[in-house]
Amino acid sequence: MSRRNTGAGLLRSALDSRVPSSSGRRSRRDTPRSSRSLRASQAASRDVSDDDFDDTASIASDSTWLLDEDERELVQEVGDNWEDLLKASLESLNEKRASVREKTLEGIIRLMSHVYIGDGLEGHRVTLLEALQRGTRSSKSAREQQLSLQAIGLWFINFGTGDEAEEEFESVDRQLRKLLEEPEVDAQVQAQAVSTLAIANFISSADYRDAVGLQQFIRGILEDALQERQMEVALQGFSAIGLLLTVLANSDITLAEHQFDEDYELHMRGLKCDSVEVRVAAAQNIAMMHEALSQDRKPFAFDNQYELVGVLEMLKHESNKRLGRRLSVKQRLAMRDVLNTIEDGQAPTLKLTLFNRTLLFDDWVCISRLQAFRAALGGGLPEHLANNGLLQDVFEIELDAPEDTAHSKRRVVVGPSSDLAKLRTLDMRRRRDERHQAMHAEVED
Repeated sequence: MSRRNTGAGLLRSALDSRVPSSSGRRSRRDTPRSSRSLRASQAASRDVSDDDFDDTASIASDSTWLLDEDERELVQEVGDNWEDLLKASLESLNEKRASVREKTLEGIIRLMSHVYIGDGLEGHRVTLLEALQRGTRSSKSAREQQLSLQAIGLWFINFGTGDEAEEEFESVDRQLRKLLEEPEVDAQVQAQAVSTLAIANFISSADYRDAVGLQQFIRGILEDALQERQMEVALQGFSAIGLLLTVLANSDITLAEHQFDEDYELHMRGLKCDSVEVRVAAAQNIAMMHEALSQDRKPFAFDNQYELVGVLEMLKHESNKRLGRRLSVKQRLAMRDVLNTIEDGQAPTLKLTLFNRTLLFDDWVCISRLQAFRAALGGGLPEHLANNGLLQDVFEIELDAPEDTAHSKRRVVVGPSSDLAKLRTLDMRRRRDERHQAMHAEVED
């Protein structure tokens, strides 16, 4: 058997068969984070359930928060062996047969979403990213492009805070924009490219003002998607704009307001789409911006808020017969949350029990960010919340060692209104400005 086929087989065996390997494993170096990984995943699997969420929050009633039995076995089986598996799979991405490359990509996606790997793969991180970028070329099948784009988003979640991540982001940003500008791009590829661009920008861009340019670029794609009734692309467009607005809302609220003014009519059009998912995404962006703009100017009101509230009320009471019960309930709960924010200044509260701690996500900025990472990571979200420092920084989560948490339970409130969040926001803004000035100084020199 060739080395290439051996690499693909290793990854498939670990990620598909769930049969424990009888071969020896080379252990990763024992670091505090890697040694915590298995115990954290077990805690997440045990503690996260639908019962842990407040049913009043329409975004919180989804089983994708759970690590099911197969996923739990995946985390435990791969364990310290993931680095060997990924290295062995890199050659399989050069296999001539598209079916082999696609199967390998599926395994890589499953691994990177369910196991935090950001502390390893020394010397191979860029190699992996470059291999994934090759899979996005227009000469590849739509399926391989979509999988490669999804894997690139996960690469940034795992490695996007590294020293070279900013340079890698710029390369990916150029490539994906070029892809999106090509004629006749498959709708699923287009939707995934928009999502990946947004998550990569959020994680690795050095300057928050870069989000403005990307939001303007996505605006054109969203306008076309609404015109052509491409609902999957429209959904990712609204979700991406929402994530980028969270950056601006925490960094420059005046700039955020200006950007949202440019997109407001698009959001009103989104509320009138046939797709419930698109309506909900557009409505939640509106709620987030209303909340952000109300912090300094109470009460804030949009120029045509009477019309907006009327549309939201109509959607809230839309008949079950037209949508079906499941979609009707989803839309009704979402519109109720948005109306509560606009009329009463009250955001929904999402609860998540992790590592024997109750985490509360009680503002729209945090909720929008959580939705973005949830969409990228799926059932692996609890594992990354427990072990990925990026997510812990984004959501202001501090977790003690497992020995300390086994005998205590404390509520951790996550929200930008806290003093800690405000201080960290100012510090992040200062560091971004320093990096921006340093880059411009190098250019001038």
